Amino acid sequence: MNRQGRNVPPTARLSEFPETAAEQALWWEGHILEVLHGLPTGVSDEAVPRPEFAPGQHSLAERERAKAAELTAAGHK
Repeated sequence: MNRQGRNVPPTARLSEFPETAAEQALWWEGHILEVLHGLPTGVSDEAVPRPEFAPGQHSLAERERAKAAELTAAGHK
């Protein structure tokens, strides 16, 4: 996984969508990747997952619950 850049495949045509929709998709991408792999986009290769998102320590379901709690606490529905 390339953590330095976006992980949206080059075939994705985000430029065809309204700018706000494309920005929202990229925002979600970072959160989804953190749940799946432990790290969001744009972090260095030396980065370490936050404890609640470490794949070796928590199941996918536990990481999903941690992300839901985090986003809810930040005011996202």
